[in-house]
Amino acid sequence: METKLTSQTESEAVLTVTLNEAELAKGKKHVFDVHLRPKVKAAGFRPGKAPDHIVERELGSNAVQGEVIDELVQNSYSDAIRELKLPVVASPKIVIEKFVPYTELAYTATVELMPKVKLGDYKKLRLKRPAVKVEKDEVERTLNDLRRRESTRIETDDAAKLGDEINFDFDGTKDGAPVQGASATNQTLQLGSGSFIPGFEDELIGLKKDDQKTFTITFPKDYHEKTLAGEDVQFAIKVNGVTQLTMPDVDAEFVAKVSPYKTEAELREDLEGKIAGQKAEAAAREYEQQVIDAVVKASEYKAPDALVRQQLVRTKQELEQNLAYSGLDMAKYLELSGKTEEEIEQELRPEAERRVGLAMVLTEVAKSEEIEVSETELDAEIARMKQDYQDPQTQAELDNPNTREEVYNHMMASRVITKLLSYAETK
Repeated sequence: METKLTSQTESEAVLTVTLNEAELAKGKKHVFDVHLRPKVKAAGFRPGKAPDHIVERELGSNAVQGEVIDELVQNSYSDAIRELKLPVVASPKIVIEKFVPYTELAYTATVELMPKVKLGDYKKLRLKRPAVKVEKDEVERTLNDLRRRESTRIETDDAAKLGDEINFDFDGTKDGAPVQGASATNQTLQLGSGSFIPGFEDELIGLKKDDQKTFTITFPKDYHEKTLAGEDVQFAIKVNGVTQLTMPDVDAEFVAKVSPYKTEAELREDLEGKIAGQKAEAAAREYEQQVIDAVVKASEYKAPDALVRQQLVRTKQELEQNLAYSGLDMAKYLELSGKTEEEIEQELRPEAERRVGLAMVLTEVAKSEEIEVSETELDAEIARMKQDYQDPQTQAELDNPNTREEVYNHMMASRVITKLLSYAETK
């Protein structure tokens, strides 16, 4: 493949790409074998075994050549912009300059370039990792979870009290609109376990099977989901059943049943270690986010509207998926919230801009630090993923140029973040 940058300004670049006969033959074979041949059922040939000239005759030479060209352009364009290290913003404008069927292909790509990013002095950033400490009550709660699993259970028509298990459905709304992640069916909770936000479990005490109740809970100001922190959410509850528990004592028999240990002390030590590991993982993610946020905040950039619009589409799709988990679609959500689709997009836009800005800053750090992912490394990672995911659908998806681009971006981001953490942790 021959790639040439014919012109470049601050906002736009034009490049030409020429593919030779061997490259066209490879691309043609892949398109025929994966996309076209399986579609053709020709007399005298087993399904998916028709030769190339029969495939082209059955599907039409223009359609076949068009699909081959599209595949070759997609693959070679991704390789070309990486080779030239062009910070492209959106899909290119492609003009086919020359195509001699399966012998030569040349095209011109005009691309919008990413605006400049002015990085802060990220090398001087210093942040202390959050300390990880396991409290005694955390071990106690985990131990009680094990005891609860081994409890004897008796369903009752009595009112729920502390220590009882209650199964219920709930829906959370804020200003009349459903709250993401605040609805579920057949939720089971032991009253007094402290598993839910403060005040929630208190509202369930005294309820019986088939009871319904509506109440408002104020989320903690330090709640991990920032959109809910300090906010009032109304919950509608329906009780499906109440179960009385008789929890076993923590004796040698219990310890042997739930673990490979012999004594309560050994079990507690093991639980403490597992909790510490979980908290360490959470702390590492939190620290990583703090470092990234600090680097982005110290940088100057303008998120291109084309990228923001693309990210807005993905963010909106995420919202629709979350709504589907709650049994809603976008139309019903708009009806319940009393908002228009445009208003929803305006609410989602800051998050879309944040994600675009993050990608821009990480890309600029990669350039500054000369961080790269070679084609060999990318091929090896995709080969490893193919070993992990053997199903035909995933295998085909991993051959998709867009997936290849996603894997490349993920590898680059991981390396950039590792470099930023190394600066932040320097004493």
